[in-house]
Amino acid sequence: MKKVILILLSWLVIVNIFAVMSLNRYNLQADTAYSWINANEFSQNQTWDLISLHNRWDSVWYLDIAQNGYHFNGEGNFSNIVFFPLYPILIYFFTIITFGNYALAGWIISIIFLFLAVIYLQKLIKEFHRKSDSQLAVFLLLIFPTAFFLNAIYTESFFLFLSIATFYYAFRKNFLLACIFGFFASLTRVTGILLFVPIFWEYFVFYKSMRQFNYKVFYLFLIPLGAFLFFLYHYFVFGNFFIFWKVQEWFGRNFTFNGDHFLLFTNPAIINFTIDTFFVLFILLITYFVFRRVRFSYGLYMLATIILALGTGTFMSIGRYILVLFPIYILGASIKNKYVIQTWILISILLLSMNITLFVNNYWAG
Repeated sequence: MKKVILILLSWLVIVNIFAVMSLNRYNLQADTAYSWINANEFSQNQTWDLISLHNRWDSVWYLDIAQNGYHFNGEGNFSNIVFFPLYPILIYFFTIITFGNYALAGWIISIIFLFLAVIYLQKLIKEFHRKSDSQLAVFLLLIFPTAFFLNAIYTESFFLFLSIATFYYAFRKNFLLACIFGFFASLTRVTGILLFVPIFWEYFVFYKSMRQFNYKVFYLFLIPLGAFLFFLYHYFVFGNFFIFWKVQEWFGRNFTFNGDHFLLFTNPAIINFTIDTFFVLFILLITYFVFRRVRFSYGLYMLATIILALGTGTFMSIGRYILVLFPIYILGASIKNKYVIQTWILISILLLSMNITLFVNNYWAG
């Protein structure tokens, strides 16, 4: 455990030094990867402020919720009601110890839950996946191309911890505790609902072997309850139980083909599309091997997440969405072929460094 914590501490120092250097070394113009990016809103702003460089893109929405609550900005406009409440609630309460600094509170929360996620990932592997090297799994997580989001004011590290804990306690047959973590996960992001699928499978397999089912099956419905309560809040406050999905359409995710995200009229757009396509092919391949070699319930969870992500009509952010699919790293840490691992590590580190540079300079990085 000490070695893993040391790896994580070293990672935090290294990536943040690199982030500060990347922000202040380049004199970049506004991003031209997508037509909807407003050069006035997302231009580079060089600074030595370590906290502010973690506040980019969706971070603004989470901080807005923590400071001002939810609000609907009218038909066709972006609104913060598509961002789930648990993370901004934590930010709000953490400002007590950060003396009202919301960005610092969000950053601290992400770091705390990154530590917890790493600890639980190691526990999970040591107890249930002994063919995998737990230190290598943590390393593969930390060098994943979009891993900087684990340390940004985003829900990634929080959700990663909650999802790992959900599986961990399900494997230990503590379905009540597993579903409580699942409940919190579905209050953190919409994909938390999908944890219901693999945990139901684990419950079914366990009690089928025991040839008995009992009242514990009702624990499973705690998982979607988190999202249901959030949508119920929308109904009572905004008068529409399904307003989440409506506003998602205005964010460009409407479960139909979104042609705007496939317009390859600039070199950055071509590169983004190429990398996103690589992520799609990568996760489909990994999911196939997870089904075959690791655990069926993991495969169900990954497949459900992929279907939901791609079903929104765009490849955008796919690299960030799959970051939290921790079975990737369990599978990777079981690979014995050193050339495969070395290639994985090289590609991952190069893409991570590029994405850090993009993110801190207000370029689209997922």
